[in-house]
This record gives sequence, C-alpha cells and structure tokens, in this order.
Amino acid sequence: MERLPRGRAYHSRLAVDWEQVQEEELCLLAERLTGWRERYPDVLVDRCVVHDRPVPALLRFAEHAQLLVVGTRGHGALTGALLGSTSQALVHHSPCPVAVVRPT
Repeated sequence: MERLPRGRAYHSRLAVDWEQVQEEELCLLAERLTGWRERYPDVLVDRCVVHDRPVPALLRFAEHAQLLVVGTRGHGALTGALLGSTSQALVHHSPCPVAVVRPT
C-alpha cells in the first residue's frame, strides 16, 4: 500500500515543488529527532533530503559514514527476498556498517 503524501507540495503528482517537499521533510525529520541530540550529544547526525532512489543515494552517503541507520517496514525475510529491499541492498553493498531498525 502506498503512503499518501502529507504536505501541500504534493497537490499533483505532475507538478511537485521539490523545494517545498525538501523543506517539509526536513521539518518532519527534525521533529522525529527531537530529544535525541540532547540525549546523545556526541553522535553526529547529518540531516538531508534528496530527490533520488533510496539505495544509490544512501550508498553515496555511506561512503563517508561510520554507520548507516535505516528503518524497516517489518516485512518478513521471505517477502524481502522475493520483492527486494532497500535495507537488504544496503546490508550487502554498503562500505560501512548498517543498522536496520524496526519502528517502535
């Protein structure tokens, strides 16, 4: 099932204001990270939003990272093997360690 977009930038799939998408997603990311920076001040987190396919974009960032942390939707191993998976591709091709975490 496809997740429906949240912000005003998504009014039409044909005309997307990518600057507005980036701004809205950076705000959402900041909200999700609230409290973690204070709890773990020594952990450097680069926050960015890019317009690209997930695996190539994340592999480019992994070249300069000590750890790549990605979420999972919680599909079983068989589903991932049949359909492919961003986290599986990253685990197999990332130049740095990858932590795959499930949402709580």
